[in-house]
Amino acid sequence: MIYDDQLFNLLDQADELNSMILESECFKQYRQHQLALQQHAEVSAMRKNLLKLKERYDEVMRFGRYHPDYMETLLTTRRAKKEYDLHPVVAEAKKSEMALQTLLDEILFIISRSVSDEVKVESGNPFFTTEHSCSGGCSCSA
Repeated sequence: MIYDDQLFNLLDQADELNSMILESECFKQYRQHQLALQQHAEVSAMRKNLLKLKERYDEVMRFGRYHPDYMETLLTTRRAKKEYDLHPVVAEAKKSEMALQTLLDEILFIISRSVSDEVKVESGNPFFTTEHSCSGGCSCSA
């Protein structure tokens, strides 16, 4: 790799873009919801319980349907996971995480398309398509 003024300029612009993302309302909401998630006592208890259930689930799944507690463990774990996911604090945290991920996907898409239409953009968002572009309709603004 050749280190020249053009490369350093590009890296400076990347740092500037990073700063803009970190200052965005989308990122601020994400951090706020993550902090609330970590500090909420009920959610912490639910998460600990879910981890215990997951350990039990993994143990039972080694034997599959032949384990005597298979169905009970499966249903108990699913119910606990659903209850955790539907808790308002958890749901808001996941929603803000998805909004931030969408913003990052949109930025990546714009950058990749400015380089070449042939560049493949992998996004973890199943609702994000290559036809999607951020033309003022982004869920968050940077």
